[in-house]
Amino acid sequence: MMRLARSILILAAGGAVLAPLCALGHGAEFLSAKLTLLPDAEVLLEITADYGSNPLIMDEAAALEALSDPVRLRQNESLVPLTNMGKATISEHHNWADYAPAAYLPYGTEGESHALITSAWRWRSAEPEIVFEMPKGKLHDVLLWTHDATQPDAPPKWMLLLAGDRSRPIPIQLTPWWRSWMAAAGGSGLVLVGIYFVSRNFTLRQRTL
Repeated sequence: MMRLARSILILAAGGAVLAPLCALGHGAEFLSAKLTLLPDAEVLLEITADYGSNPLIMDEAAALEALSDPVRLRQNESLVPLTNMGKATISEHHNWADYAPAAYLPYGTEGESHALITSAWRWRSAEPEIVFEMPKGKLHDVLLWTHDATQPDAPPKWMLLLAGDRSRPIPIQLTPWWRSWMAAAGGSGLVLVGIYFVSRNFTLRQRTL
């Protein structure tokens, strides 16, 4: 009996570990949210829906509806819709390669053609970290993964967000202080040079008169 009970516990623990992997095997059943970290605190968020093989998204109209408010930003204890970050850019394509990590795709489907729609938002973050949250009651789970443009060879970090979940804080690429100082110094130098030439031309014109 003790051996049987131990076997059941081992199988249960193994099932708990393997469950997320099995879920990820049905990649098309999730929205894929690719967050690209760009220099100078800029971020690019591309959220993709597959209406060709997702049983929860029947057609293109349903895909656009799913992408209208898929996830929100948590700022100052409030949830901010992505529409507040600007107008989304909509594109259609047929290959998951650039829009989902390899672990997201069902095995052997990497080269297959899909019916995909992507909504993209790009903005400059005023905060040193970004936190996403899934409002309660959302139908579509979101696989959020991060791509650091400054370290293109680094493996992507990803997390699965269900309704009511909140992501861990994601640090963005802030502008180094020395680069900001150099830019400010360069801008000031250009202003001084401009003032010098204007005053010089004015002086020469006065002399000719």
